[in-house]
Amino acid sequence: MKTSVSLFRLLAVCAVAVLTATFAQAFEGKVEMKTTTGHETMPMTYFMKGTFMRIEMKAPPEKHKKDDGSMATIINLETQEMTMLMEKEKMYMVHKLPTVSPQQSNKKGDALEFKPTGRKEKIAGIEAEEYVGISDKKYTEIWVTKELGKFMAGQGKGGPMGGSKGSAPASGWQAFAEQENCFPLRTIQRAKEGGPEEMHMEVTLVDKSKLPDSLFQPPADYEKFEMPNMGDMMKGMMPGR
Repeated sequence: MKTSVSLFRLLAVCAVAVLTATFAQAFEGKVEMKTTTGHETMPMTYFMKGTFMRIEMKAPPEKHKKDDGSMATIINLETQEMTMLMEKEKMYMVHKLPTVSPQQSNKKGDALEFKPTGRKEKIAGIEAEEYVGISDKKYTEIWVTKELGKFMAGQGKGGPMGGSKGSAPASGWQAFAEQENCFPLRTIQRAKEGGPEEMHMEVTLVDKSKLPDSLFQPPADYEKFEMPNMGDMMKGMMPGR
């Protein structure tokens, strides 16, 4: 089966989104958010229902290209599986999710101490409270709510893309949100307090509505794609094999 280089790059980009996936088992509906880093903004949409979540995103286009394609990922907490959908290729992949604690996933060693500032604000119609602390060696402001369920921090060794080298440990703010059973509506990171924003993630829409079960299943015309085993591929390239 022929696959493009951009496909695997998109898989990596999508995996990053899933590594910071949120799970709101008590909430059903849609959450839209944007993450801005430097001059690049990536929109993402989360659909949540029971033990299911669907994350839709569009990877930033490469230079001289209008679009690299959109992708979606489905999380099933009951079976602990992640299904990655590739719309352009009409394919999907299934991976098992590892289980780690906030302390295990926070391999960067960030302290989980975030102090409340007392400031409150409505973000996308949901009341949020601000906490500040240090994460990724950055001054971090995180606005959280308990109305949308629990946040699951990123996975370390044994992440969904398989293997410790390609897996990203959770940031301190992610582990803090998971530990406190809250959902981040806005996260801002700066090199130091009062400095310019280096990363800004914010929820722009919360839509509490009923969702169809079909949204959390691969379309019938999608073909299942199995990632090739690198060991078997190397054996096939060796003389005499």
